[in-house]
Amino acid sequence: MKKLAIATLVALSVSAYAGDTVTVEGQRINNAGAAAQQQYVLGVKKDFGNFAGDVSFANAQTEGTNVLSTRLEAGATVSGPVGLYARTAIGQKYSNTADFNYYSVEPGFTAPIGAGLTAKVGYRWRSAFATTNGDQTHTMRYAVSYALNKNDAVAVKYDRVQGDSNQKVVAVAYTVGF
Repeated sequence: MKKLAIATLVALSVSAYAGDTVTVEGQRINNAGAAAQQQYVLGVKKDFGNFAGDVSFANAQTEGTNVLSTRLEAGATVSGPVGLYARTAIGQKYSNTADFNYYSVEPGFTAPIGAGLTAKVGYRWRSAFATTNGDQTHTMRYAVSYALNKNDAVAVKYDRVQGDSNQKVVAVAYTVGF
C-alpha cells in the first residue's frame, strides 16, 4: 500500500509538468452516525479545449481511530454550451477493510456570478463495479470559486452525499495554473 501511494504521488508530481492546473483541497467530512473524517486531495488537470483529463489522489483519516482510506481516480470532462459539463471517472478505493474499483458520472453547470467569481452546481452518481462493496452514492455538489489572478483560484465547496454513505462535506481548495 505504501509503495502504491508513493508511486502515485511521484506520478502526480511528474504529471503536474504536463498538466494545466494542480489543485490541493482540504475537506471536513461529517458522517451521519459515524466519526468525522479529514480528507486531503491532490489533483492534476489537463485541458484540451472543450475536453479535459484529470487524475487525483485522496486520503481520508477517521477521527478517533486514525483509520485511513485512499482513493485514486482518473476522469474526463466534456464542457458544453452555456456552462454545462459532464464528467466521468473510474477509480480505486483502498482502506483497512476494502480494496475495490468504482466509477462515477457527474453532470453539472458553471456560471460566472461576479468579478472573478464562478458558481458550480453538479450531481454525482458513484458506484462500485461490484455492488457488494457498498459504495453507491448520490451527491449534490455546490461550489464558489474566486480567481485570484489569471492562473490561481480559491474555492469553497459543499457536498451532500446520500446512499451507502450519509455525509455533509465542506471543503476549501487552491488551484494553481501553469
